[in-house]
Amino acid sequence: MSEAKKLDDVKEVQDAVVEEESFKQLFEASLKEQTEVRRGEMVDGMVVGINSDAVIIDVGAKAEGSIPLAEFADAGLETPKVGDMVHAMVQSVGGSAGVKLSVLAARKNESWAAIEAAVESGEPVDAVITSEVKGGYRVNLNGLSAFMPRSEADTDMHVKSDTLVGTSCKVAILEARRKPENVVVSRKKPMAVEVDAQRAKFFEARAVGDKVSGVVRRMADFGAFVDLGGVDALLHVSDISWRRIQKPSEMLSVGQHVTVEIVKMNAETGKVSVSMKALQADPWGNVANTYEAGMRLTGTVRRLLDFGAVVELEPGIEGMIHRSEMSWTKKDVKPAQLLSEGDVVDVAVLEVEAEERRIRLSLKAVSDNPWQSWLADHPIGSHVKGKIKNVTDFGFFVPVGDDLDGLVHMENLSWEKHGSEALAEYKKGQDVECVVLGVDVDKQRISLGIKQLSSDPFELFMENVKRGDSVNGKVFEVKPAGAVVELAESVHAFLSRREIPREFEELKEGVEIEAKVIEVNRKRRQVELSIRQQLRDEERDAVRSYSQQAARDATPSALALELQKKVLGKKASKK
Repeated sequence: MSEAKKLDDVKEVQDAVVEEESFKQLFEASLKEQTEVRRGEMVDGMVVGINSDAVIIDVGAKAEGSIPLAEFADAGLETPKVGDMVHAMVQSVGGSAGVKLSVLAARKNESWAAIEAAVESGEPVDAVITSEVKGGYRVNLNGLSAFMPRSEADTDMHVKSDTLVGTSCKVAILEARRKPENVVVSRKKPMAVEVDAQRAKFFEARAVGDKVSGVVRRMADFGAFVDLGGVDALLHVSDISWRRIQKPSEMLSVGQHVTVEIVKMNAETGKVSVSMKALQADPWGNVANTYEAGMRLTGTVRRLLDFGAVVELEPGIEGMIHRSEMSWTKKDVKPAQLLSEGDVVDVAVLEVEAEERRIRLSLKAVSDNPWQSWLADHPIGSHVKGKIKNVTDFGFFVPVGDDLDGLVHMENLSWEKHGSEALAEYKKGQDVECVVLGVDVDKQRISLGIKQLSSDPFELFMENVKRGDSVNGKVFEVKPAGAVVELAESVHAFLSRREIPREFEELKEGVEIEAKVIEVNRKRRQVELSIRQQLRDEERDAVRSYSQQAARDATPSALALELQKKVLGKKASKK
């Protein structure tokens, strides 16, 4: 072997020894640079690889670390790329798995640190309301789950869940405990601080009478709540419009912008009342000059009540139709049977009381009075026919037109029979013919009669008899006070006990008598008789007759004896 070749071999060996020494030094240096990692430690590492299940991280330890790929999605993070830096917490060290890392645990640890700092400082933290749960809401605090009671969700207890879920907000930490893990938060608390600041600012800048704008936030049956910029004011239903409305929803909707006037303010309670109608002219101010009794108007039925209907004559001006003014023929009719809300009706004004803000209206006054119209077509004395509608204790009713009935009183049924006796001969549904006796338009009554279809025997008899005439009759009935005497068929007179001489006190039914007519009352159809007067007149006539024929020398006692024989003779013949 040549000398040169030997030298080259020696140099090659020396170079190998030097290279080996350098690698050894580099390896030992790298071992010195590797750090020891412990469970629970926060580390930063570089992504050196990504497979289907995990992200491989170089954290400068003897072994590489791994993070489950799914954790990034659960933490709301994008999947990193090779070369990206990742902040994680060491979950475990050693074994075949090497170093187990977690971005969720790291984020949770940071969240806890922020929560504990917030508890100490009292400052609110950022949060996202993720879902509604029993009794409240689930809230995400930068990866940490917390509970928010429903009562702590808003300063407005009527807030709806669909307006909260998914929103970001500031919350105050009410309770925080790592083991067992429990975090309770409040959205209302930081809101209340803001509301108080806005309310204080509002009360400093505003006064009663100010005109302000706001947005309808929510509505109740009694009114609407208007947001005036951090301060909710009550707009009572009676302050929405001069027109009377039942619910705010008739004129307002949530989210509507309105202009109102402040009518009440209380800085201590923080309550504000506003009015829309205060910015409008009072329509009742000109009612006295616009409306008067007798006017005919057109209005809209707004409300139906048990006792009547409310009719709007113009915006803010309403009148009342009492149920007694709804129909000429239907008594105590229910308003809902004739009208519906929203109906447009013609009405007549009965009375205007502007100071009391009342207008009385009538529905029936705009139509003809049916009794007056019926009387025009059926004058007194005319005849009508119909079926008996119903029978009462005092007579019966007969339909004579649309919703019109006529009354046949039992005393107008028969000339011969008493009322109840005559009424017993009639029944419901029976066809009858009647005479129109009278129509009381004001009292809405039609009087009919059946006995008037034939001549009145009383009037026929009385055509030839007058007061002072002598009449013959038969005792029809004997009563304690006297006797009823039948003078002709269906014609009776009364003979009072005081008008009967002593010798006639035993009058019986069927006995024929002659008596004097001493009283006649055609209106009451009454005739009063007197046997006593009849005998007195006969005695007077007999005295006059006998005195003319008796001898001038006849003694008064003889003349009286002769007259007594004559009178007693007549009485005996009557018996």
